[in-house]
Amino acid sequence: MPSDPGLHAARVSLGYGSGSIEFAYDPERFDVLAPAGSDPPELSDAEMAAWLDAPVASPRLEERVGASDRVCIVVPDATRASASDRVATLLLHRLAGFDLPDARIEFLVGAGTHRAPTPEEVVRIVGADAARRVSVSRHDAYDASSHTRLGTTSRGTPVEINRRLLEADRVILVGAIGLHYVAGFSGGRKGLLPGCGSDRAIQANHLLAFDRATLSKAPGIESGRLEGNPVSEDMEEACRLLGPTFLVNTVLNGSNRLVALYAGDWYAAHRRGCADYLAAHSVSVAERRPLVVVSCGGAPRDVNMIQSHKALEHARVVLQDGGDLVLLAECAEGLGRSDFLDWFVPGGAQATARRLVEGYRVYGQTAWGIRWKSERYQVRLVSSLAPEVVRRMGMIPHASLAEALASAKRDRGYIIPQGLGTLPVLSEPLPRRATAVG
Repeated sequence: MPSDPGLHAARVSLGYGSGSIEFAYDPERFDVLAPAGSDPPELSDAEMAAWLDAPVASPRLEERVGASDRVCIVVPDATRASASDRVATLLLHRLAGFDLPDARIEFLVGAGTHRAPTPEEVVRIVGADAARRVSVSRHDAYDASSHTRLGTTSRGTPVEINRRLLEADRVILVGAIGLHYVAGFSGGRKGLLPGCGSDRAIQANHLLAFDRATLSKAPGIESGRLEGNPVSEDMEEACRLLGPTFLVNTVLNGSNRLVALYAGDWYAAHRRGCADYLAAHSVSVAERRPLVVVSCGGAPRDVNMIQSHKALEHARVVLQDGGDLVLLAECAEGLGRSDFLDWFVPGGAQATARRLVEGYRVYGQTAWGIRWKSERYQVRLVSSLAPEVVRRMGMIPHASLAEALASAKRDRGYIIPQGLGTLPVLSEPLPRRATAVG
C-alpha cells in the first residue's frame, strides 16, 4: 500500500458531491493527470455577448430570428453542468432587443430518457428571471402523443422528436461540450437526439454503440471521437432533418464556471468547440500503472451511478490489467434508474451482453460496461450507495479513500481529479486484442 507521504506530501482536492476529499499523496509514487496549462478565467456577460456576435459559419442571431417568429430554445436537464441559466439570460436579452415578445419564446428541457426536472431544478436550468417570464416545457421521451416523426436515418433510427420543435419557426440548441464515452462528445446534435427524442429513437441510436455479433462495444465508439463514430454520425444525420437555426454551446471548468462559448451553425460551431476541447483536455501518458484514483469532479457529474461510470472509461486507459481502480462518486441520487440494478444478472458481463441482444436499453449497456471493468480490474467505489448494491454491480464498496487505498496495497499510480473532463492518451504501443474493450 502507499506509504505515509509525511512531510513531503503533495495535496490534491478531489470533488465528491457538493464537497471534496483532500488527498495527501507522495509525488514520487503518484502522478496527477490533468489538462496542461492554466485554467482560463470565467467569461463575463460582455465576453459571452461578444462570442454570440461572432458566430461560427452562420449569420448573427438577429439575422436568423424575426419579431414575429416563434422560438424554441432547447436546454439540458439537471444532470448536466452547462451554465444554461447564463446562456438563457443572454438569449432572452438578445431576443428582446429584436422586439420579440416573451410570449413567442419557450424553453424545452431536453431530458432524453432522464427523469423530469423538478420545479426548483427548472429555475436552476434557465435562471429565475427566465423561469418567471417564459414558458418552460419538459420533454417526455415516453409520451408518444408529444412526438412527431421527421424520417429515418440511413442506419435505421426513427427520428421521432418533440413536436414543439416542429411548431416553432426557429430552434436554438443550448448545451455544454465535454467528453462522452459513447457519442464522443456531448453538446451539439445531442440537444435534439437524445435530448428531445422519443424513447424508441434514443434506443435505436444508442444500439449502434453495441456490436451484437461480438457482444462488445462497436468499433468507433470512443470518448473524444466523432469521425467514424456511428452513434454520433447517426445523431448528426437526425439533426440535419430538423436543421436547427442556431447553437450556443459552453465549456465549463472543474468548478462549473463558464470558460468558453461557441455559437453559430449547429454543426460547425459544435465541431470547432470539440476540436478545441480535445486539444485542451487530452493528457499524454507513457505507461499503465497498477493503481488509478479518479474523481468524477463532484456534482452534478457524480449525481448517480449511470453518470459516474463515465469516469471509469477514462481511468481504465492507464490502468494495468488486474489493477485497482478507485472511483470517488457520491451518487446522491442513487443509481440513476430504479431498474438499473436489474441488469446485473448472474453470469457476469457476458450474461448482461446477451440480455442487451434480446432487448437493448441505453442504461443496460452502461451496466455491461461496469461489469466488464469490474471483471478486468478491482473497481473500488467510495460512494453513498449501500454496500450490497455496490457488490451486486461487481464493485468493492469502501467508506473512505484511505480505506480503499489500504485495501489496494499498491505503491504506484495516477490521480485523475476531473475524470469526466480528462482524456488520457497512452503513448506506448497498445497490444492487439481479439475483442473490443468495454
